[in-house]
Amino acid sequence: MGKRVVVVGGDAAGMSAASQIRRANPALEVLVLEKGPFASYGACGMPYYIAGEIAAAEELLALKPDQFAARGIEVRLEHEVAEVRPGARTVEVMGNGGRMTERYDYLVLATGGEVITPDWEGLELESVFFLRGLHDGIALRHFVDERQPEQAVIVGTGLIGVEMAEALLKRGVQVTMIGRSQRLLSTFEPEFAQEVIDELTERGLRLVSGCQVERLEGRDGRVSTVVTDQGAFPADLVLPAIGIRPAAELAKRAGIGLGRSGGIAVSERMKTDAPGVFAAGDCAEVTHVVTGEKVFSPLALTANRSGRVAGDNLAADSLGEFSVQRFRGTAGTLVTKVFDLTVAQTGLSPLEAERSGFDAAIFERRSRSRAEYYPGGSSIATRIVVDRHTRRLLGAQMIGREGVAGRIDVFATALFNRMTVDDIYNLELAYAPPYGPVYDPVIDICGKAGLEL
Repeated sequence: MGKRVVVVGGDAAGMSAASQIRRANPALEVLVLEKGPFASYGACGMPYYIAGEIAAAEELLALKPDQFAARGIEVRLEHEVAEVRPGARTVEVMGNGGRMTERYDYLVLATGGEVITPDWEGLELESVFFLRGLHDGIALRHFVDERQPEQAVIVGTGLIGVEMAEALLKRGVQVTMIGRSQRLLSTFEPEFAQEVIDELTERGLRLVSGCQVERLEGRDGRVSTVVTDQGAFPADLVLPAIGIRPAAELAKRAGIGLGRSGGIAVSERMKTDAPGVFAAGDCAEVTHVVTGEKVFSPLALTANRSGRVAGDNLAADSLGEFSVQRFRGTAGTLVTKVFDLTVAQTGLSPLEAERSGFDAAIFERRSRSRAEYYPGGSSIATRIVVDRHTRRLLGAQMIGREGVAGRIDVFATALFNRMTVDDIYNLELAYAPPYGPVYDPVIDICGKAGLEL
């Protein structure tokens, strides 16, 4: 009997791991168990699907189970792993055939993150939606198509909340966004994010900050009102988006070690403390490249990268070899679109730098996206966080109408290489008038920081 790998979770990390295992050691039998009705889909595309920019949910699917089967990977949908037994090297599975036991030689836990469910009264009312997976996105899209709601309340001002606000506004829905924090996207302080707030409010968003939801009220079984400590808001659609956490309960019950972040503790090779068990994606904690601390980093690229590393190391172990692949950490780099604006960040925010014990200096600058004389350019706002003593870059945030995504990647690269603002200032970045001024915004702000530190 050949060696067998069971992968728990069929989204980004799980399918990346499975695919890498098949590439690196085709002799291994690979079984993927996914509790939902879909595997290998672009979760980040759901807001654009709900907005109507993507016509069909099928377009978000990378590959279907039969296509994975053609590659030697068996994918079973709607099969939920109820228990892991590391000592016996088996998993207990609930599927459409009832309860069954599957053996493994190697196990990859890629259970992802789970949406935080608040304890509000009224969550059981119709028209309250959570975005846990593609099936939820499909249900919400159908609801908007068929019911044409007039007023939506989104609770949460993080990435999902902001992206869903844009999606629903584009569908002609009046949107109220309620947040406990004054910050947008979790880390953007109001004064720096004002341009983003203005973009949203000009499109019809009502933003209520520093507000606590108390309960939901309904009429005829459907949600009708969101009651808060700042008053009541009418709603015929409510989307709680208050955050996610590692879905690590399965590992915890199996006695597999968790870290301080609540995610599964893994080595840089994505191995847990249980024999033959690896973990990857949102369920596992990873190292932050700036602080060196273990963190929860629920980002698509982090999931795919960690899944690939887990798969490579697992395959090497099965061959009696040693893989050089390591997960080298995360900077928490993200970018999103808010109507005509692009908003991006990498590394630490000012508050995070302070909490991590850095003596941080903050620098802000407005630069042009193109040469001043070249038509069509616009302003880019940049904020960087720098360690006063070492002059090392700690983080960056950018807002602009063009040219943001590529530039935040320069800052992210600098973070991974522990560069100072002087190192960055001396970089040779590409220049042509249609793409930037001769002193690029990245160079410009680092020069300012270098002079003022």
